[in-house]
Amino acid sequence: MQLRRVKPSQIKVPEVRVTAQFTEEDRAIFQETIKQWGIETPILCFEIDGQLVLVDGLNRLQEAVRAGAQTVDVVVRPGDMIQVLTRNIFLDHTRGKHRVTDMIKVLKSLYDDYGQDIDKIQEATHLSRERIERYLKVAEVSPVVWDALGREVIGITKAYEIGRLPYAIQQEALVENPNISRIPVEDIRELVDRTLEEMGKLPATPPGTPPPSQPRIVEYHCEGCKEVVDPRYLRPVMLCPNCFGEVW
Repeated sequence: MQLRRVKPSQIKVPEVRVTAQFTEEDRAIFQETIKQWGIETPILCFEIDGQLVLVDGLNRLQEAVRAGAQTVDVVVRPGDMIQVLTRNIFLDHTRGKHRVTDMIKVLKSLYDDYGQDIDKIQEATHLSRERIERYLKVAEVSPVVWDALGREVIGITKAYEIGRLPYAIQQEALVENPNISRIPVEDIRELVDRTLEEMGKLPATPPGTPPPSQPRIVEYHCEGCKEVVDPRYLRPVMLCPNCFGEVW
């Protein structure tokens, strides 16, 4: 490990990373602190083939550039991109608030681009296996669901439950419900379970029940017009108990 003083332009910022988020008040305090005292905690970089790659300290680096700093103090360690991404996740996760979509992007990059399996990611980041699996599942949701998650219209748990629906049109019909932010997660989970069961994606009988000896052709019917419909176009419908009883 080395402590160096380098030009900000010498530091490469990865395209995918987790970055701490500030409220307006906290950012103003942060900016004033940098202005008065400078960067008291050095920026952390890994050196990869002679290139300094940022691991931790993007907000500090950006404020130093705004303040016109010609050089910044950097702690430099040898490493690779896998270490850059896993260390970035670990450090920002332990500090609190960050965009969940940033975390998902980094995990997806580790899994898809760098061939890291869940066990390796878990060991390096100290996230639970269940959490990593859920985040990777959410990485595959439709763009509309992803946008809602990024805007914090829904949280990660709702995004995961909605993402269990196999078709984008189903996911989008649910997330575009004007009351989606107020619907309890348990209700969404139950609705998705019921939809998947109707589609044959979940067993209607308890686990361990022998499958039928002969395959059967399943037809899916709209509960309104009773017409046969392609299962891709089945949509979850949010109803109160009274309306549910009237329709069904």
